[in-house]
Amino acid sequence: MVGAMTTTATSAPVLPPLRIGRHVVESPVVLAPMAGITNRAFRRLCREYGAAGAEAGGASGATSLYVAEMVTSRALVERTPETMRLISHGPEEQPRSVQLYSVDPATAGLAARMLVTEDLADHIDLNFGCPVPKVTRKGGGAALPWKTELFRGIVSSVVREAARFDVPVTVKMRVGIDAEHVTYLDAGRIAEAEGRRPSPCTAGRRRRRTRGRPTGRRSRASRRR
Repeated sequence: MVGAMTTTATSAPVLPPLRIGRHVVESPVVLAPMAGITNRAFRRLCREYGAAGAEAGGASGATSLYVAEMVTSRALVERTPETMRLISHGPEEQPRSVQLYSVDPATAGLAARMLVTEDLADHIDLNFGCPVPKVTRKGGGAALPWKTELFRGIVSSVVREAARFDVPVTVKMRVGIDAEHVTYLDAGRIAEAEGRRPSPCTAGRRRRRTRGRPTGRRSRASRRR
């Protein structure tokens, strides 16, 4: 009997919840910040359509982590109108996630203090993965983790301010600048140490550039690690 052999599909999640500090994200999916795309309206649409996940027997995408567009620490501290717009969140957005870019520990700390004391974010992500040449030429983005003490200073200053309000801090980085400058292992260890507990890190698959061209391949060694 075909009907008698039919079984009910399990609703068990494919992956366990994502835990970031005090936040438990039932659907372990993170929407990375994209300039001009992950604005407030786009994030709202993602949450609304993500609710279909629960209807399909899985976790609801409405509870996923959706990161707002990246903002620079200096522009945030200076409260430029555009930056304040970019970090605005709707009442339905929990947790509210903001990604900061900085090349200066003091400014990064001030920006983090502003976010947590004014209740503007529930999670802070630090961008050390930008591969754009105009950024990396100045030592920022994907090039910054090579300067280990500067990297340590930025992470430490942000964690120190955020910890006062129990706001978790994560780090986005790349495998390295190129094949001769692999940084993700040292940077990951520094981030974990400065976070005073295991700190989630997202490591981009690519190095910034290899032989003048962007690459989407990781070495076998980096995959093993």
